Amino acid sequence: MGGTSVGSVERIGAIAERIKDQVNGGFNKIAVVVSAMSGETNRLVDLVRQINPQASAKNYDMAVSAGEQVSAALMAAALERVGIKSRGFLAYQLGLKTDSLHSKARIHSIDTAKISDAWEEGLIPVIAGFQGVTDEMEITTLGRGGSDTSAVALAVALGAGFCEINTDVDGVFTADPRYVEGAHLAELMDFEVALEMASLGSKVLHCRCVELGAKYNMPIVVRNTFTKNDHRRTKIMSFSEEQKLEAPVVSGITLDRNIARVAVSGFGYGSGIISGMFERIAKLGINVDIIVHNRSNDDSPMRIGFTIAKIDTDQSVDCLKSWAKEMELNDLAIEVEDKLAKVSAVGLGMQSHSGVASRTFSVLAEAGIEIHMISTSEIKISMVVEESYADKAAQILHDTFVVPKSN
Repeated sequence: MGGTSVGSVERIGAIAERIKDQVNGGFNKIAVVVSAMSGETNRLVDLVRQINPQASAKNYDMAVSAGEQVSAALMAAALERVGIKSRGFLAYQLGLKTDSLHSKARIHSIDTAKISDAWEEGLIPVIAGFQGVTDEMEITTLGRGGSDTSAVALAVALGAGFCEINTDVDGVFTADPRYVEGAHLAELMDFEVALEMASLGSKVLHCRCVELGAKYNMPIVVRNTFTKNDHRRTKIMSFSEEQKLEAPVVSGITLDRNIARVAVSGFGYGSGIISGMFERIAKLGINVDIIVHNRSNDDSPMRIGFTIAKIDTDQSVDCLKSWAKEMELNDLAIEVEDKLAKVSAVGLGMQSHSGVASRTFSVLAEAGIEIHMISTSEIKISMVVEESYADKAAQILHDTFVVPKSN
């Protein structure tokens, strides 16, 4: 259950009623994973920053994970009120083990014994999402949106038939309808496309939850918490070869405004230097996306540009400065540009249709939109453009490639 789904006492009560209907309908092995109430995690983050902007990662995780504990207790209490026996669980009680990378932890294992015991007792377990615990019993968090990851991981561990993600939208759309006219619900989507869209800026799902679903072939259903059970939704699953052949060339357009470009120059050529630089950044858990390497001849200095999330900019720059000092790279220059956005076209049909890239570049050029960086794969084309042109670029690509919704 996303934060908006449990955003008020009334909404928690409504969900409890729906779970009651499911239990009365014969679904007695349900596990509920909840997020913090909407706005609560931001409030906790702000409190930590007010107290100490340099708070240790351990203390940060202990504070910001508290919202899910409250939601789990309230949801369990709401179920009790409607006559459904329930019990709330925190991550450490379930043995949901992660690595020790605070605020970006990855799940290693889950002990499902207590959930099975709860079912045997006729209880509905309500689990605090977003949380984990290390082998040393230190609290960790999975990153923003990590409750989705908790839910899919639990579904896999429990051998569930599917994982249902409840949110405040009907499912995954072909683009963000707030910015792109004509965007519509995609009722069926392959894991590959959903993973690309999540990682490229679609805000409906956490990319790591889709990654888990794809790895373990766990179908994910994304639905609106506040609609009836027969309302349209998105089902994400593994496509058959026939379904892949029939998939649209472009399934969706994504837009990510949360990017910055870092350019590093002033050091000589050497693959060891390049790997060392990116290894230092990787140790911080910072994801590097598009990389461009410029080198004109053997004697010229290198210039490497790469994109990261805006929130990671300061940490990345500090890391690069420290690395340069250790490597005695006195001429190293670091430039940051953050008024950028990444627009991407994603679709399985790109694997069997040529000309998508050329058409993409031409329609943007015709609109006077300059492309700063490009990244491609078999099923996606991503372009970095000026942020002021982001909405226009997304609309043009959606109008060009995405099949209009049939009436």
